[in-house]
Amino acid sequence: MIDGQSSIPYLEHVTYAGIFILLAFLGHFIPLPEEVILLTIGYLVSLGFGNIGTVIVVSLIAGYSGDILLYWLSKNGNELFLSLDHNTNEKNIATYENLMQIHGGKTVFVLRLIVGLRFFGPVIAGSANVAWRKFLLYDLLALLIYYPSLIFLGYHFHNNLRNLISEVGILSHIIFFIVVGLFGIAISIYFKRKFKIN
Repeated sequence: MIDGQSSIPYLEHVTYAGIFILLAFLGHFIPLPEEVILLTIGYLVSLGFGNIGTVIVVSLIAGYSGDILLYWLSKNGNELFLSLDHNTNEKNIATYENLMQIHGGKTVFVLRLIVGLRFFGPVIAGSANVAWRKFLLYDLLALLIYYPSLIFLGYHFHNNLRNLISEVGILSHIIFFIVVGLFGIAISIYFKRKFKIN
């Protein structure tokens, strides 16, 4: 029989591995805004699934690894990204490629922070031949601001909500996931309309 206390370190390792896989690989390909994933990670940490510092470090490494992989594949002319260029609004892609040529680092930084364009930032940087050092620096700067902020927001949301609704435990979880879900849907719709993402 498994003792609950002895299984906690095991569960934490599973949580860290899950966070890494989700943010490094799946985060770019599932139709769910990264904000929702990061807020949920922070929320789950507040429930005891892992250490907040370790989760932030694992999340940063995962997000950075995923971006580097996309940049490298795009820079080396991977067929997946060549076909992606044909399936995406060519006018928008051309605009972002021009911005990469003129303001490479700033464009990498800004695209990393915009919902719906995060996937395209590393891809366009690779295809526009942005220097790898510049890409690595500006992508990391954006991640250092963005990831900890949202994880802490999810973490503190639960703590504040728990104090507010201490007698109805399950209600706080339901409210959190409803708020995060609505937030994710709203920002997806807004940015799809604003940037006309196909």
